Amino acid sequence: MTPVWRGILTLILAAGGQVLLSRYFPTAARLVDLYTVLVLYYAVSRRRVAVMFMGTTAGLVEDLLAHTVLGMNAFKKTLVGYVMGALGSFFMLSQPLPRFGVLFLATILEALIEAGLLLVLGQHMVLPAAGDLIRQGMGNGVAGIMMYWIVSKLE
Repeated sequence: MTPVWRGILTLILAAGGQVLLSRYFPTAARLVDLYTVLVLYYAVSRRRVAVMFMGTTAGLVEDLLAHTVLGMNAFKKTLVGYVMGALGSFFMLSQPLPRFGVLFLATILEALIEAGLLLVLGQHMVLPAAGDLIRQGMGNGVAGIMMYWIVSKLE
């Protein structure tokens, strides 16, 4: 399977998983953002062009399925993926603990980028509560480590 088709398949799986989580486990859906986990997997394991493409595509799919401002999540995911990919070029992110830290940091960075974008667009900006950000960062970190482990066993 070519890398493009593999990327499309993983994006479909992430979108399906997020929709199923939202439908059947809404509490878990608030704690885990599978699109961010996917983009960060690309950020620590692929080249920057692939990360930017996956971030844009995953963000647009999330925008379409979540009925949010079109392009908001695409910009966030692309920027976070690029920044974390650059961070990954300086540090070794092949172990679970550093990957958890990157996922946690990416979750916080994504919330700050969203607040900044809303401020620039002149919309009402509400920062998430610190506890919510910590819970979502922990959820993304744990889900990401589990997903990375599963992918490493399949390869």
